[in-house]
Amino acid sequence: MFNIDRSYIDAPQFEETLQSRIINIRSKNKKNPQLPRPEQYGVSDEEFEEYIDRKQDLAEWQKDMRRRGPMWLVVLFCIPPVLITWRNPDDDMLFWLSFVAGLVPCLLLWLIYKFIARQREKRLYDERCEKFIDSLLQWEEKHR
Repeated sequence: MFNIDRSYIDAPQFEETLQSRIINIRSKNKKNPQLPRPEQYGVSDEEFEEYIDRKQDLAEWQKDMRRRGPMWLVVLFCIPPVLITWRNPDDDMLFWLSFVAGLVPCLLLWLIYKFIARQREKRLYDERCEKFIDSLLQWEEKHR
């Protein structure tokens, strides 16, 4: 009866990551002598590949935490008010204190996550590899 084009619905969505972008740039232009090379920045190919893999793993971990983290915070926030108001439903002061009791663990968990993410980024950071990535991306922008 109806002929509906579903190609835009059924097509898988490909999210371009930094790692895939760098791999595409290097593979498409590997014979170009102007392409920046990791050796120019004091990095071996193996070391750079390992670095970019670890950087991608960190990005995926952060994306996963942004997606699932709020759910855990909501659950953690809701448990104290439910337990406290279930035991004493008529006490208004206890009701408001239960919300504070739910908010404190959420804030602590969020701060711990931020601290861990910052420490992982600091531990991963390699200035030589970052300079190579920047030069590679700038080169690609110039040669589009």
